[in-house]
Amino acid sequence: MNCYRVKASEKTFKLPEKVTFTSSDPTNLPVPSPELLALHAACAKVAHLSGAREHIDELDRDLDDSRVLAADGSSYSVLAHALSKRHVGVVGA
Repeated sequence: MNCYRVKASEKTFKLPEKVTFTSSDPTNLPVPSPELLALHAACAKVAHLSGAREHIDELDRDLDDSRVLAADGSSYSVLAHALSKRHVGVVGA
């Protein structure tokens, strides 16, 4: 029924226990795919357990703090991260 439990790796986030997706126009604005939400949850678990979450958080902080790229190319990872977020279409980004 498009109702999902919400989990966070850090307890500092104030999140609802459940969310329900609805749409006033299911044809043109469908609710998120349950399969893609499950895939996203699995990827988030892997990232958290592998320690990649800290690296991603660091890239996000660097991206927020950066105004220019380094001439020597050392900021490549920040640029690649920013571009991948736009390419994938991360919600809330």
